[in-house]
Amino acid sequence: MNLIKGLNIEYVHVYESELEAKMNLTQFHDQTFGYLHGGATIAFGETIAGYASNKKIDEDEMAVGQNITANHMRPKIIEGYIIAKGKLMHKGKTSHVWSIEMLDENKVLISYLTVTNVIIKLNKD
Repeated sequence: MNLIKGLNIEYVHVYESELEAKMNLTQFHDQTFGYLHGGATIAFGETIAGYASNKKIDEDEMAVGQNITANHMRPKIIEGYIIAKGKLMHKGKTSHVWSIEMLDENKVLISYLTVTNVIIKLNKD
């Protein structure tokens, strides 16, 4: 199992300079009191930003998470889902910066993340 399956990410769509993904919430995402764990939200953001960056680089390169900043705006009860809507703010040769809003099923902002990925060459040895 990989993190996409473990987090219950239903889909990741990557466009020219945007991404969208959906994470269905289960008890796995619970921080003990019946609310979405902030770490699950951060893992969701890093996973989809890395996935999107890897779709935009050469086959001999790999995108690796370098920095994440997250602001959790309001709690989310463990039910329904979270939609992530991201924009590629910077696409350089050695880094990508994604701005991602996490919205609940009512389009209420739950969290806001900035994810920086560094682009590295794959070792062919």
